[in-house]
Order: sequence, then structure tokens, then C-alpha cells
Amino acid sequence: MRKWVVVILAAATAAAVGLAVFEQHPPPASALPALSKTYLAFSPGSSLAPPPLVTSRGQTFSAAQWRGHWSLVFFGFTSCPLVCPRTLSLLTAVARLPTSGIASGSTEPLFVSVDPEHDTPARLNSYLSHFDSHILGLTGSREQIDSLSHELGASYSSNGSSIDHSTSLFVVDPAGHLAGVLLHPSNPTQIAADLAALRRQVN
Repeated sequence: MRKWVVVILAAATAAAVGLAVFEQHPPPASALPALSKTYLAFSPGSSLAPPPLVTSRGQTFSAAQWRGHWSLVFFGFTSCPLVCPRTLSLLTAVARLPTSGIASGSTEPLFVSVDPEHDTPARLNSYLSHFDSHILGLTGSREQIDSLSHELGASYSSNGSSIDHSTSLFVVDPAGHLAGVLLHPSNPTQIAADLAALRRQVN
């Protein structure tokens, strides 16, 4: 019985995250995906205009730094017990695939903390040292993180003792537009293939 409860709760959480993405960035009715779809693609809208953030290396990350390359964005926090280490390990594997563009610099993986009160740049830097060196951490004030998450359609909430957050990967194109969302990041090869598909749609 306990196993089925866990499965049902996981399905409900995934549905809620998917609904949040659809509500903030609804695709055309003709483009609604099948449940097995691994990514959503969006028509270019307004360019992102997020506030400046601070990187895990202690540098300012301005709005201009979203331009000129693809960005693969994941929201999480360093005290996350399972989802964040798993996803960052996936991104480490993706970085080793030439088709991802991470090693060449054409794609930048970003880990945005949804726990900025605790995740200082130094703490992010220490945490990310266990994963691929191309993954850059971002933090800032609560208002700054809220602004970026709203622009990308990422959802998160805190009950004081834990944080629930989107498990999707958000893809930003070189012009600073939200190009798509990878819905079920679980396989490095699939993630790289979905990135390639989104590049073809933009180009």
C-alpha cells in the first residue's frame, strides 16, 4: 500500500508542475503534447529581463549574460535530499555528450537556488564542486529569484521545513527567449536530443 501512495503522490506532484508551466506559458491548442512527450517548445515571446543575480563564483550575472548561447536552467537548493543531486548528476552526464554543446560553451547549465537565505555563493560553489565544472550556480535576494522563476514559469513553494520545486529543465535560446521546457529529465541522451530538437526549431 505504501508503495502505491508514493507513486500517486509523485504523479500528483508531476501533474502540478506541468500545470504551472502550462498556465504561465500555454502552447497553442494544436500543439498540446501527448503524456509521453519529453519537452514542450514555445514560440519566441518577449526576451527575458531578469534582475542581476550572483554566481557561485561571486560574480554578477546580468541580463546580458543570458544572450549569445543556450541556457539550460534547473531550480533547486543545496539541502535538497534527492531530486537536486540526481538532476545535477544527470547534467554532469549530459555535459560529457558533445551534442549537448556544454563542453564547447554553446550551452550553459545553470543551477538557480530557491533557498537564497541559506545558499550563499560560497555554499553553492562548494556544493557544485561535486558535479561538472560547467554548471554555474546562481543566487540572489528572494525577490530576484521570484522574478526569474516567474519569467521562466518555474514553480516552488516552502512550508518552512522543506521546499517543493519544479523538476523540469528550462531552455533559454541565445536571444534570451524561453524556447522550451524539458519535462522528464531522467536520461542524458534524451536531454541532449531534446536540446538538439529545440535548436532546430529556433534555427
